[in-house]
Amino acid sequence: MTRSHMVTAPTPFSPAGSTVPIALAEVPDNHPCLWGRLELLPAAPLLEEPDAQLLPTRRTGQAQHWWTSRKQGAIDRQGQPITAINDVRGARPIYALPDDFSDIRPGKVRRRPVVLYGGTVFEHFGHLLLDLNRLYRLLQLFRRSREPIWVHYPALGEAGTIENPLVKAWFDCLGIRKRVRVLRCTLNCDRLVSSPALYRDRCYVTADFPRAAQRALSGKLQRRLLALEPDAAPIAYLSRHKLSSGTTRFDGELEVVEALRKLPNVAVICPEELSIEAKLGLYRRHRMITGFVQAAMVLKYFVPTTRPGDLARQLMLVAGRNSLNSNWVNMERAFGFGDQVLDCTHPAGGREGEELIELGSPRQAEGFQRLNRFNAGLVIDQLRALSER
Repeated sequence: MTRSHMVTAPTPFSPAGSTVPIALAEVPDNHPCLWGRLELLPAAPLLEEPDAQLLPTRRTGQAQHWWTSRKQGAIDRQGQPITAINDVRGARPIYALPDDFSDIRPGKVRRRPVVLYGGTVFEHFGHLLLDLNRLYRLLQLFRRSREPIWVHYPALGEAGTIENPLVKAWFDCLGIRKRVRVLRCTLNCDRLVSSPALYRDRCYVTADFPRAAQRALSGKLQRRLLALEPDAAPIAYLSRHKLSSGTTRFDGELEVVEALRKLPNVAVICPEELSIEAKLGLYRRHRMITGFVQAAMVLKYFVPTTRPGDLARQLMLVAGRNSLNSNWVNMERAFGFGDQVLDCTHPAGGREGEELIELGSPRQAEGFQRLNRFNAGLVIDQLRALSER
């Protein structure tokens, strides 16, 4: 049974965080680390639009914000935007079509009887995996079809092909590298087939996302993953200490890494050093995956499973404001994996435990938008206790 899931009875939290993990699905909307809205929506019907037009990505000349620097999308037979396939993060439309269509020149036009539209390809790893949720829905229904799958790819270079290694590797994992076509001209579609978003960043997840995600990988890759048995240290810590850029750097993580390397049942892993397939395999080779929340943890949602509990459980570490994106809670409520979260916010709390890096400051050269301190002793003690079980 599907339902909208909104928290109605908030639980008070200490600004310094809790000393024990809590169920990720039970994080309330007033948690001090949470960023975004909590909602689980019912399954969404497939989108089918007759006599539609898919418009390619074009520059707008408005470079003040990256999300307004381009425009793309689809219009129906009345010439109105098909908003169900627009990209949105939070309340921010991404590359939205302008209200006035008089300045849109179709340029080269092609016609196809059926067009399968998979969404927008973004090169950031987390958005690459999650923002293509329309594509995963189509793969459920058209895996054996010979129809190409059309996508918007705003980063398309002069070569006119997808050259980003990460994007190509993910398409290989999905088994569709040869089927993907980038929209480079206007497509007149006798029948446009796509899906409303099964997920919106910091807003919601629909009840049909788990089925689509867990069937998205190619059959060959699914079989290889299902053949894996636990054969490594029971606990894998996904470390961020070697990263040179990102949203948040957690000051003091190297101290944690050095302590964990002395524990026999804990493996310290830097996900950026592994292939996507190897990262997927972590969830079948270990009993628990832990670390500060990061894009690599999204891969758990795509790993095939044959019975409850045969994937590694996750213990997600968070510290400071906006360190727990609501996506993680929404996903957990949809998938029901039983994952947990540990708030290891620094005891000082507030501004003393968290530092925003000002634009133009020397710290900006470090490649991170913010620097968060955390309670390293709490993390070490928790993982030492888990490793001794």
